[in-house]
Amino acid sequence: MPTVTINDVEMEARPGERLLDIGRRHGAHMGFVCNGTGFCQTCKVKVLAGSESLNPPTELEKNWIPEQRLQEGWRLGCQAAVRGRGPITVLTNAELLRRQTFAVVNPPAGTDTLSNAAALLANIGQQNIDQITGYPFNLLNAVSRIGLGRLLNPWQSVEQFSRWIADFGKVVETTLNAPVPPPPRDPLDQVRAAAAEVRRASEAG
Repeated sequence: MPTVTINDVEMEARPGERLLDIGRRHGAHMGFVCNGTGFCQTCKVKVLAGSESLNPPTELEKNWIPEQRLQEGWRLGCQAAVRGRGPITVLTNAELLRRQTFAVVNPPAGTDTLSNAAALLANIGQQNIDQITGYPFNLLNAVSRIGLGRLLNPWQSVEQFSRWIADFGKVVETTLNAPVPPPPRDPLDQVRAAAAEVRRASEAG
């Protein structure tokens, strides 16, 4: 059975299952305001590993996410589905923003409030730019693909709405009880840190 790690938590997945559905089932910190129609984009994730085990970006994703951001690994959780055995590792945008916010309030060792605030604002700014540059064509295109009826009523039934409420409560509970790990570090910083450790060890020897 494929495995998907969302926000550092390993989860079982079924072939063909969307990342959003996997995350909702396990209470992962990710948004789904539009109930997975692909309109709200609150389920956006960054694929850190295993992109080859996901379906290629859909036309809906290409509408909303610029090519460069797709190349960086950004996907919509409601569009990205498991196609291989994995493993797949992703960080949701909701969790990234949460970690970046906590890093501003309580900077991890080796960081400071100013640089962490700059990273948070850069992330928010880039996302706004991504959306603004696509309007109004992308908006109209997305509406035509989703359908006005589904857009105005994404739940379609009382049963789906009840499930949405239950899943939302699960996400809130899981997120409030989750520890706050440090924000993801730049890979280059990790290389520098490892080199510094080697240097210190050689000097001590």
